[in-house]
Amino acid sequence: MKIVLGCSMKYRDLVRNTIAELKGLGLEPLFPNIDYSSNNKDDADSIEEKKRLALEHYDAINTADIVYLITPGGYMGTSCKLELGYAVAKGKPIYFSEQTNDMGLDCFAISFVPLDSLSLFLEIRQVA
Repeated sequence: MKIVLGCSMKYRDLVRNTIAELKGLGLEPLFPNIDYSSNNKDDADSIEEKKRLALEHYDAINTADIVYLITPGGYMGTSCKLELGYAVAKGKPIYFSEQTNDMGLDCFAISFVPLDSLSLFLEIRQVA
């Protein structure tokens, strides 16, 4: 099962760890350009580069079975919100790691899968 991840680049190391754990479970995590920078911040050099990175992420959403948005402490940045909107428009099943406490965002999550419970995606795979 392909799972595209979305998360603020402030948490790039957390995304890398999540990718490794999902791979260890036999799942196929997708996060285009995770190695675009080693910094835990958004390092796009220009508006054109930012757009290219976003479009590559949307392409990954197109190929994914589900979308998993990592929301540490409930935080969801602008790019992640756009990815959420794209996934909704594409009819993709969406899961969050934590509630954002914004009903306008949280209402789109099928459920919340905490980072320490990623094995729940194995059950989701069997249902899908």
